[in-house]
Amino acid sequence: MIKKKNRKWIWFVAIILLITNWPLFKNLTGLNDGYYRYSNISGTYTSLEEPQIGRRYSKPPNGEFILNRPNFYGCGAMPQSDTVVYRLFVINLLKFWRWGEYIFDWRYRLSYTDWEAIKKKRGFGYLKISKGCMDF
Repeated sequence: MIKKKNRKWIWFVAIILLITNWPLFKNLTGLNDGYYRYSNISGTYTSLEEPQIGRRYSKPPNGEFILNRPNFYGCGAMPQSDTVVYRLFVINLLKFWRWGEYIFDWRYRLSYTDWEAIKKKRGFGYLKISKGCMDF
């Protein structure tokens, strides 16, 4: 009897994990809204990726996302030496609905940096948000 009861719980947990890790579930429930954010270290290039619309970036060949032509993106204020883009979303193992992404998604292999540190460098008092290169 105990074995059957344990099996039911194992199946229940497995089904919950599968459903919550399904991308459509996260898009419908709004878990992905505003989650995938990227920036260079100076904060002069920021990007927000919306999975419902489609991915903005493809997997970089060397594991590091670099903007090859910053001026092509309309970023005149972006320094030419600051072309590496970092992810701003952290890995949190308590968020079980993202476990599948942590394992299989290339976005979590990009370098991470803290948005608060970038925000201090960028300074929001004098820097205008440019439509060409800043989403936030």
